[in-house]
Amino acid sequence: MSFRELDTMGDINNLDLCYLDDFVEGIKIQSWRVGRGVRVGELYPEDAKILMRPENPGVQLSSLLGNSESMLVASRDFREAIEKLCANVEIEYLPFTLHDHHKRPYSRDYCIINPIGTFDCLDLKASDIVWDTEKPDNILRIEEAVLDREKTRAAPQLFRLKESPHTYVVGLDLAKEMQQRKLTNVFWTRLRFNDEL
Repeated sequence: MSFRELDTMGDINNLDLCYLDDFVEGIKIQSWRVGRGVRVGELYPEDAKILMRPENPGVQLSSLLGNSESMLVASRDFREAIEKLCANVEIEYLPFTLHDHHKRPYSRDYCIINPIGTFDCLDLKASDIVWDTEKPDNILRIEEAVLDREKTRAAPQLFRLKESPHTYVVGLDLAKEMQQRKLTNVFWTRLRFNDEL
C-alpha cells in the first residue's frame, strides 16, 4: 500500500503545454467548491467553457491540463482511469469546452474531476505543518504530509486530505493504471508513512 500526492500544475517548464488560470467562465466565484471538494451541482452551466489566456500561449494538450486553480482537469483517458478504480468514490465530473486564445472551441474532451469531501489520514505530529500563531488550531500550510498507516487502510484510490482539501492523493493501483495508459503531464510525489520515519 502506498500513496502519491498529485501535482495539478503539471510541467510548468514546458511552455508548449496548455496551462489554465481560470475556472469555468461565468461562475468563477464558485471555484472554491472544486478546490474544497464541495458539489457544484446545479450552479454548473450546461454550456460550460474555460478560456486559454494570452499570458499562457501553450496549446499542446495533455492528459492532465496544468492549472493554477488546484483543479483536476482531465482528458477522457484520465477520467476513465479514475472511473475504473474509483467506482465507489463520490466524484463529480464537470465537462466543459476548452476555448483557445481567440475564444474558439478547441477541445470537448476534458472535464473537471471533483472528488467530494475529504479523507482523514494524516499523522499531524509527524507531518511538517505551519500552524497559525493567532489561531493555533488553524493550519496555514503543510510543508510535508506524512500519512498515518492505520488511517489509510480504508482509503480510496483517489481522495483529498482533510487538512488540505486542494491536495489530491492517488493510491498505488490508480497510479499504476495511469502509467499503463501512458497519461501525460502527470507528476506526483510519494507520501511517507509515520512508521517510515
